[in-house]
Amino acid sequence: MLILYTKNNCVYCKKVKDAFLEKSVVYEERNIENQEFLKEVQAKGARTMPFLVDTTANVAIGESDEIIDYVSEYAF
Repeated sequence: MLILYTKNNCVYCKKVKDAFLEKSVVYEERNIENQEFLKEVQAKGARTMPFLVDTTANVAIGESDEIIDYVSEYAF
């Protein structure tokens, strides 16, 4: 399962979401405006958004281009 943590008015978050839409990637978005999601992602070591967690592969990525490359490589 892919979980994408995002925040409002984030150009890098939009870039990743647009790439996911283009590639038909299925994911769950969790906006850190919700304090529960903010605490979750901080516990995973995230300092910036977007932040991707692949729960199946136990992978966490915190840079937009790396996130896009990851989903492109593994064709989700």
